[in-house]
Amino acid sequence: MEGGNSFKGFIENTRQEALANFVPDADRAALDQLSSKSDAQTVANYVAPKGPGKAYTIEDVLKLAQGGLKNRSYENGKAMFNSTMCLTCHRFNGDGGSIGPDITGSGNRYTLRDLLENIIDPSKVISDQYDSHQIIRTDGSMIIGRAVGEENGVTMVMMNPFAPTQLTKIKNEEIKEKKPYAVSMMPPGLINTLNPDEVLDLVAYILSAGNPQDARFAK
Repeated sequence: MEGGNSFKGFIENTRQEALANFVPDADRAALDQLSSKSDAQTVANYVAPKGPGKAYTIEDVLKLAQGGLKNRSYENGKAMFNSTMCLTCHRFNGDGGSIGPDITGSGNRYTLRDLLENIIDPSKVISDQYDSHQIIRTDGSMIIGRAVGEENGVTMVMMNPFAPTQLTKIKNEEIKEKKPYAVSMMPPGLINTLNPDEVLDLVAYILSAGNPQDARFAK
């Protein structure tokens, strides 16, 4: 698999960068512990970003796209969509995960600014359908994740969006408090390893709904 061996390194670099630059100080230790529990596997057709990247702001990318998304690369946009793990958590053209919303229709639902806000600052607006929880046990320990189900008096919690089948089970009698958590399960900074062309190709790919005939890819 092309570049597959570097995928785990990419995830770790992204994790460290997000923790350092985007996570509130009060939450860093807890999220570091949770996000380090990764069983990320090699991704098919993984293509390592060329970079170099930067800590992009919404205004940075809007400025890059000022002249419009023209002459973009469909192939590279698709590769970056896969490599930045979008497909791990989101449905797109009938494929992908269900941890986050289906983003196939993003081009019809969002302005470019709105889309970038969802990518760069995912904790700003969190839908009730995709929220996470802070669970305090009776022994005082805390778990952060998404409560995905309950069975036989046990609550099952997904703590790592990149390992959605890896669930932590907590007996309901051991739960002292459960409340919504204000930090999205989607990590910030996922585009920060991309260079400007890679960012624009990725954005064009998402807005096109994966259509290679879209005008954004016309040469």
